[in-house]
Amino acid sequence: MKLRAAAALLLPLAFALTVHASSDADATPAPSLMDKTLQILHLKHASHPRDTPNLHHGIQLAIAVDPESIDLSQNREVQVTISLYNRSKQFLDLDFPTSQRIEVLVRDGSGKVVNTWSEDQSFTNDPATVNVNPGERLQYVASVATREMNAGQRYTIEASFPNYPDLKIQQQVIPRK
Repeated sequence: MKLRAAAALLLPLAFALTVHASSDADATPAPSLMDKTLQILHLKHASHPRDTPNLHHGIQLAIAVDPESIDLSQNREVQVTISLYNRSKQFLDLDFPTSQRIEVLVRDGSGKVVNTWSEDQSFTNDPATVNVNPGERLQYVASVATREMNAGQRYTIEASFPNYPDLKIQQQVIPRK
């Protein structure tokens, strides 16, 4: 009964204070304060993309490599930025078994992995969940060494989220000397 009484008091306030996200025109608006309040009071459940058959529905990935034109005589490493945009109307929860959030691989023309970003990193065994609200994005940056690259050869830089094999994006680069 106390929960219902609290909901009866808070619902008019939530209706009066409904908040809309100020984001891109093509982005999905953020949930209203009323929706968040109902979820906190357990009167409405957030739907999660993992509950739907297609994890990619409403999820957009982007990758950027900086510098775009890799000069091996000047660039000992490149910055790889992976962005995940939640364009859906649902909350997205990404579960990670460790503190590692992304993986970046560099593959040569035959598909052989020549560099694995996580090999130079240390991670703890702390499981965590990262929440992405509708209309929001996650962005991670990794520095990847160019020491295994040769000028004039094509490489594929592949960024992904561990535990989510379908959330993967690639970009091809051809370094120069």
